[in-house]
Amino acid sequence: MKECLFHFKLIKDGQTKEYRTLAMIPEDKQPEISDFIASFEELGYKVDLANERELIFRSRPGEEPYKLDITKMEIKGAKHDDEAFHDGELRAILEHLVTR
Repeated sequence: MKECLFHFKLIKDGQTKEYRTLAMIPEDKQPEISDFIASFEELGYKVDLANERELIFRSRPGEEPYKLDITKMEIKGAKHDDEAFHDGELRAILEHLVTR
């Protein structure tokens, strides 16, 4: 097993707070959506995927409304070139520039 540390924003009641959590994933795999959902559930957040491309999750129906936005991922022990990385703000800027 290897460690996947991911940083995320909790967006609730017009406020944003930044957190991070850890998911353990098999050595031969990359993190999957189910890994993120399981990690969030361990923290008490019951979520569904809202936007796969941006890695944004939302509270399940019947729960108090909030969103969780994964902003960065780090895989411990991975080479930098092979490291899974997600930066939502950087991605949005790049996509905006590419579409022009």
